[in-house]
Amino acid sequence: QAAPWIPQHSWAAQQSPAGNMFAMRRAACSLRPLARPALYAKAPVRAFAAANPLETTAKLYEDLVDKSLKEFQANQKVVSDDLDAEIASNKVVLFMEGSVDAPKSEPSLNVVKMLTEAQVVPMVTVDVLAHPAILGYTVSKASKKRAPHLYVNGSFYADYDGILSKYTTGELAKSLGTESTKSTGVFGGELPIATY
Repeated sequence: QAAPWIPQHSWAAQQSPAGNMFAMRRAACSLRPLARPALYAKAPVRAFAAANPLETTAKLYEDLVDKSLKEFQANQKVVSDDLDAEIASNKVVLFMEGSVDAPKSEPSLNVVKMLTEAQVVPMVTVDVLAHPAILGYTVSKASKKRAPHLYVNGSFYADYDGILSKYTTGELAKSLGTESTKSTGVFGGELPIATY
C-alpha cells in the first residue's frame, strides 16, 4: 500500500519495492519547492539586553557593588575590625581585583605595574573579589565605587585615576617609592629580576 503523501495515480507505487522507493523519492522531491522557503528563511536578528556591551558590563559592576555594600553592612563590625587592623599595621595596602600575580582587571594590572616600577615596597594586597563584604568595605571607606584603592599610613591615598596621575607626574615614586631595591653594578638603577 502506498504512503498517504504519494499520489495514488503514480505508476511507481504499484511496482516493486524498488519502484516504491522511487515513488517516495519523487514525492519528496515534489514537496521540496514548498519546504524550501522555510529552510532558507533568514534567522531572527539577535537582540542584546543593552545597545552597548559596555553599558551592560557597567550595570553588572554596579549591581556587584550594591550587593557588596549590603553584605558589608550585614557584617560591618567583624569586617571593619579585621580590615582596619590590616590597614593600620601596614604602611601600604592595595585593595585590588585579584592578586599581584594574577590581577583580574585591567586597572588592577596597571596599578601593580605602576607600583612595581616605582618600587613601592613593602606592600600588602587584599583581593576584593574574595568576599563581597571586602569590596563593600573599601567602597564605603574610600567613597569610590571602582577598585583598586590604595591606602597609605592608615588612610585612603588614591583610586586608579589618582594613582595614574601621581605616577605620570612622578609623585608616586617620590612619595612612596624606594631606590634601595634597584640593581647596582653594570645594570645599576634597573628593577630587580623577579624570582617566583
